[in-house]
Amino acid sequence: MERVSDETWYAVLIFFSLIIVPFLIGLAIFKVYRKVFPYTHSEHDSIVETLNAKRLGFFRPFLIGWIVCGPIVYWFYREYLQYV
Repeated sequence: MERVSDETWYAVLIFFSLIIVPFLIGLAIFKVYRKVFPYTHSEHDSIVETLNAKRLGFFRPFLIGWIVCGPIVYWFYREYLQYV
């Protein structure tokens, strides 16, 4: 590991933080949303529709997280990384 430069580790850290942090923020937003507005079961829905409505997946929390984190990442880039 001594042959790997510090800049490489910074790039790996930024890469994973741009994926994991927005996903976790979006997941937390969905969990809070479901606590405030729980899913109500309709008599006309089938079991499969009910399970699909409760399932989050990956891209829905990731997209919501990027909507929240996008302006912060843009500001950070404009202030600190623009001239690097």
